[in-house]
Amino acid sequence: MLLTDFDRKEDIFVDANIFIYNAVDHEKYGQSSTDFLLRIEKEEIKAFTDSLVLDEVFFKILIAEASKYTETKNIKDLRKIIRSSKAVYNPVKEYRDYISELSLSGLKILSVDSKIALDSIDIAEKYNLLTADAIHVTTCRFYNIKNIATKDKDFGRVDFLKVWKP
Repeated sequence: MLLTDFDRKEDIFVDANIFIYNAVDHEKYGQSSTDFLLRIEKEEIKAFTDSLVLDEVFFKILIAEASKYTETKNIKDLRKIIRSSKAVYNPVKEYRDYISELSLSGLKILSVDSKIALDSIDIAEKYNLLTADAIHVTTCRFYNIKNIATKDKDFGRVDFLKVWKP
């Protein structure tokens, strides 16, 4: 199902790739992700995410910025650039400010406590998910969220979540 068709009456969890497509103005999914986030900003949609999503978003923006300074995509080289250049943090700080503003409107950042983290191991095994994705799914289950905005196909295996794609 497409994000453009999402019914604003229901809660939805926002996965990292939606924020990343928006942040990097992705050629194919950037506009639909931006439009969706604007609906959240206008409080037309009640959206949720968790701190692990924010970590992934900020890390990927940081890596994308560091990669502008080198030809190689080797993570060791990128880490050296990150450690030696404060400029690579500017886009991350800008996006942090955007997320902060968004969280004042329709986006709520959910806590991941030890129960969610520990229960996620069973979810990971049941649905064949990576651990971070399992934490997102367990967070959705804990907070009774039945929709997820994502391009990640792995969430399609989760029987209690409806996947909404950009």
